[in-house]
Amino acid sequence: MKEKIKCFLIFAWDEITYGLRCALGKPSRMKRFIVISILGILFCIGYFYSIISSIYNTGKQDAKKEFLEFMHIEGLKLQQKQDSVDIIRNYELGIRN
Repeated sequence: MKEKIKCFLIFAWDEITYGLRCALGKPSRMKRFIVISILGILFCIGYFYSIISSIYNTGKQDAKKEFLEFMHIEGLKLQQKQDSVDIIRNYELGIRN
């Protein structure tokens, strides 16, 4: 099985290099360097584009979520409870409830 895969990869590599040599002729070292540099730059641009677009789309989806609406809280109407201090003070002042 491993030998079949190895033979296929060797065959594929030979076909690719043969096709390139037919199209370009035998490239010099400088031409090969330029082609490899251009391909590397294109792959880097594609890589960074995919990262930036995924981050942008994630932020865009988060922005679509509904925001909570905050309202002013009205004062609570609490019933005052008389404690022992109020009872004594009211007794001394003569206030009846």
